[in-house]
Amino acid sequence: MTTREVPGAGDLRTTAEPKVSGAPPGGHGGRRLGSKISSGLGRNFWLLWGGWSVSSVGNGLTVTALPLLAADLTSDPATLSLVGMADKLPWLLLALMGGALADRWDRRRAMWVSDAVRCAILIVLFVAVLGGWASIPLLMVIAFSITSIETVYDSSRSAILPMAVSQDREALERANSRLMTANTVALKFLGPALGGVLYTVGRAVPVGVDAVSFALSSLFSFLMRGDFRTDGVRAATAPGAKPRRAMREEIGEGVRWLARHRVLRVFTLVAGLTNMCTVGQLAMLVLYARQVMLISDVAYGLLLASVAVGSVTAGFTCRMFTRRLGPARSALGGAMLGALGFAILGFTGEVAFVALGLAITGYTAMTWNVTTVSIRQAIVPKELTGRVSSVNRLVAFGLMPVGIFLAGQIATHADLETVYRVGGLFGAAVSLIGLLTLSNAAVERALHEAGAK
Repeated sequence: MTTREVPGAGDLRTTAEPKVSGAPPGGHGGRRLGSKISSGLGRNFWLLWGGWSVSSVGNGLTVTALPLLAADLTSDPATLSLVGMADKLPWLLLALMGGALADRWDRRRAMWVSDAVRCAILIVLFVAVLGGWASIPLLMVIAFSITSIETVYDSSRSAILPMAVSQDREALERANSRLMTANTVALKFLGPALGGVLYTVGRAVPVGVDAVSFALSSLFSFLMRGDFRTDGVRAATAPGAKPRRAMREEIGEGVRWLARHRVLRVFTLVAGLTNMCTVGQLAMLVLYARQVMLISDVAYGLLLASVAVGSVTAGFTCRMFTRRLGPARSALGGAMLGALGFAILGFTGEVAFVALGLAITGYTAMTWNVTTVSIRQAIVPKELTGRVSSVNRLVAFGLMPVGIFLAGQIATHADLETVYRVGGLFGAAVSLIGLLTLSNAAVERALHEAGAK
């Protein structure tokens, strides 16, 4: 997918690998030291990289197969959109709780347990598809359940990275670039390319492979070493500790912190409104491919892989792009170009132009993710990593069901091309407003203030 991620993090270090986990607290001297130390990234990082990469291949299969399965059950855009809405709804309903739980638990344990549960859920879907019991309501329940667990996993994963690397911005950019490039190759290239082929072999095959990928990802997380709790969690769980505050109070603290931070607030609002458009456009893409482009299911999977071409290219070049233009211009200007890339589909269904538009969205989404995620991980205090991450996701992902619903209604009452024209132009306008609101100097000042604390 080309949605924009918005996790936060902080200056967190494992107790088991202090030499790997980077910079001591303090000023810029500590950050330079962290950059040198983190050049090797460490064992825990590569386990995180391996687990996320493996599960992303499986996710890529399901991202391709689930819309195909739903489209085999119904050709009505409004009904088809219900599956996509169920997939994204937990970000609106449960994101804040998922972030609070990630701040209360050992992040490593939260990750491997979450993957194990998702493996079990997919086994249920695998059996249902084999038995011919698949239905739109079942797909909605499965999609909702998988994403509900993901709200805990994603907050834990985004918070654990600085614990495995350091808070140094350059080290975080390098680690995020490697993580996201591998995730993109797996999720948007290997997975979709194989998903269309495996779906023609058997409708249950992609789901079964995804279940195995979650099992392997759970194992990778389990093998990570260290205590991945914050000092606050250790103190709260120590013998004789005072009772913890209510979860509602802890969630409110994260909401207030993000609401007061101008830089992260702008990034989050732009991500939410542009993602609302992007995910609706992606939800209609399978119908667009079948009804407008008139291509096969295998070709549809290959078409999705064109997103990865742009994303992987960005994975190797976006840091240079960001250094040249600055963080605000590269992220927000790129978001505007990405929205216009989707708008191309509203004016032509030619394969070459559609693939170009999707590649543009892939490039700009990767640039956004590496740039803004690294900024958040360098700024957000360690005690709030999961909660601020969850507030980001509430906005950035919580509007996705709205976008899918609107896309389904537009396609039903107008046509599929209108979905891409309206969504692309609206997303470009939102990104332009963000670009006019937030300067490079404001971002650098926020980073400097965070480093001085």
